[in-house]
Amino acid sequence: MALVPGQRISSGGCISRLNWVGARAPALIEQALGYQKGRLSLGYAIGLLIEPIRANHVEFGGLTLRSGGREGAPLKDPEQDQLRVRVHTRMLQEYGSNSVARMLEDLARDPRNLTGSERIVKIYPVIEHKGDNPKEEYPMGGGGPQFILTGRHDFLIAAVVSGDCIAATAAGWSVSVAENAPYAGRERLAKYLTTATI
Repeated sequence: MALVPGQRISSGGCISRLNWVGARAPALIEQALGYQKGRLSLGYAIGLLIEPIRANHVEFGGLTLRSGGREGAPLKDPEQDQLRVRVHTRMLQEYGSNSVARMLEDLARDPRNLTGSERIVKIYPVIEHKGDNPKEEYPMGGGGPQFILTGRHDFLIAAVVSGDCIAATAAGWSVSVAENAPYAGRERLAKYLTTATI
């Protein structure tokens, strides 16, 4: 599905915080989040959470080192990969359901989720998920925060980045996020993403 700047989209799945993703070059985002090299080469959209997290529709995924929010290294076989213990399940075992529920409530109420440099962000790659080899498709990431939305939440597509690394924003201007692009452009995008709203 082709996304456009300014579009509102409802989705679930893995999310992180903006300061971990930033206005970086695609290859650096791949490394940070744990995407296969080249996954963002055809472009991607940057979605910003625009509604409060519902505590009963989110799970802890640990860090992006935990591919898919599961313990251990990702496996080649998708069925075997799904058998890896989920970080959230381990937390329930170690802390108990009441403690984890309180932690989720705290996460849901966190004012950082909807604005600022640590707001919740989701990346939508143009190259779609295949799922036939998690070991290659979702290697271990760089270690940033990771949560998993089990229910759909609303996001604003604040910017769409093309295959040639041009980020077109919902505000109507564009900058390059290529590795060799001027810092000023990436800085402008980073600041915009901290405050962008519908």
